[in-house]
Amino acid sequence: MKRILYILLLALAINVQAQHSFDSVLREIEANNTTLKAYREKANADKIGNKTGINMANPEVEFGYLWGSPSGIGHKIDLNVTQSFDFPTAYRYKNQLAEGKNVQVDMAYNQQCMEIIHEARLLYIQLVYQWRMHKELSQRLVQARTLSEAYQKSFDQGNIDILERNKTKLNLLSAEKALQINEVDMNLSKSELQRLNGGQELSSIVDSYPSFVFPLNFIEWFEQIKDNNPSLQVSEQEIALSKKQEQLTRALNLPKITAGYTSERTSGETFQGISVGVSIPLWEGKNTVKHQKAQTVALQMQHDDSKLQFRNSLKNQYDKAKKLSLLLKEYQEALSVTSNQELLKKALDKGQLSLINYLLELSVYYETMDKYLETERDYQLAVAELQQWER
Repeated sequence: MKRILYILLLALAINVQAQHSFDSVLREIEANNTTLKAYREKANADKIGNKTGINMANPEVEFGYLWGSPSGIGHKIDLNVTQSFDFPTAYRYKNQLAEGKNVQVDMAYNQQCMEIIHEARLLYIQLVYQWRMHKELSQRLVQARTLSEAYQKSFDQGNIDILERNKTKLNLLSAEKALQINEVDMNLSKSELQRLNGGQELSSIVDSYPSFVFPLNFIEWFEQIKDNNPSLQVSEQEIALSKKQEQLTRALNLPKITAGYTSERTSGETFQGISVGVSIPLWEGKNTVKHQKAQTVALQMQHDDSKLQFRNSLKNQYDKAKKLSLLLKEYQEALSVTSNQELLKKALDKGQLSLINYLLELSVYYETMDKYLETERDYQLAVAELQQWER
């Protein structure tokens, strides 16, 4: 009982350590990623841009100096200062629209951040798989080298023929090349993670997958995470902005007001006063509100479709992960009762098993182990598609 408890506590400690390392890697990448840094600067620039063009138009000053003819009549000086205004509610809607766009900028940045972090998550899982394969292939190489050296010694003593020796050499060569290819893939994954980390080497990487509690009920789980999709948040905000744009468009189609000061001076006479003008909205704004309403309807339909596609995509990923989980358990059970490498080696050493049959039996076990590790990786990749939406 104490032994079982110890094993459970050890497994829990390993999972906690793996999750901590995994989370620290993602935080490190989020802090150092140069693409995200560029996105942050662009977001700041976009926020400033959204605040431009929302104020009143500049005032206009017009000055005129007219010479009289004949010269005896003197000259004339005209001065006009005017300021045009949109309908007052337009400025309120412009401010609200600018604030809403700034909120959307933050949402878009969160979406870009989430995409990069998810890319890092998938690369990390791929690296863990390659690292676990590396340990397996390293053990196979040791076994292949030991076998090859033993058969080379027997060949030198004249106990076996060259064909038997060559089989072990080919087996050794296959093990060496498999490990070399694995190391190339590992270095590539590390380079990709380093790229995402702004060119800096990651501080820590472990050979354990991140922990994840697989949801037993998809519907309940989806209800908890459905609002965590930044892409859908952006589209929802876009609909809200489109509705606000409708209000602004209506306000801009209302009469515009122009007010100003006017003076006219001639020889011995001065005329001055105020001027007021109102635009008559007849043709310029035709169909603008109608167009904006249609735009809002289109955005709403696109959003509804995106929500449906999002749910269906997650359901497919959920079903895939669930099936892979069951397959993974089958492989674990099979390997727990068929791990007979030592028995095969003893049978070979005692002459109860030929070399060709030994290598054949060993290859069957290796193929099963490879399938198990691939299934474990595929399960983790499928789970990562679900895990990215949890916060």
